[in-house]
Amino acid sequence: MRIKRSLFLAPAILATWCLCATAQTAMPPGHPSSKQLMAAEGVMTSANIARGAADVCHIDAAKVARFKDVVHTSYPDAPDFDGEWKLGLAQAQPTVDRFEKLKTSNPSEYQKQIGEACPALNRGIDEVTQQ
Repeated sequence: MRIKRSLFLAPAILATWCLCATAQTAMPPGHPSSKQLMAAEGVMTSANIARGAADVCHIDAAKVARFKDVVHTSYPDAPDFDGEWKLGLAQAQPTVDRFEKLKTSNPSEYQKQIGEACPALNRGIDEVTQQ
């Protein structure tokens, strides 16, 4: 994994731990290698982050597109980058929905949460895309 910024540290550690635990058993023929599984997980996690950046934090679409390009380069072992990216975007839907609901049900909490999360997300994407 080439992206080693703080933005990815916790999910990457969790993914590595989970995938390494399952990779110790023999894989059936045709099953992706643990390297491919880790790359796929990295792509999906990155897409999830991109969806939050775009739909919750309203980060510029061009910046999110640059982030996707860096992710694509960083995970060359992903078996199906586009499919994994789409899955990661879809997996973020409950989070997007939660923020939309929070915006109307508790505007002050919404502002607090995006005020904490969005600047950090924006900086993290900047770090990754400006390597």
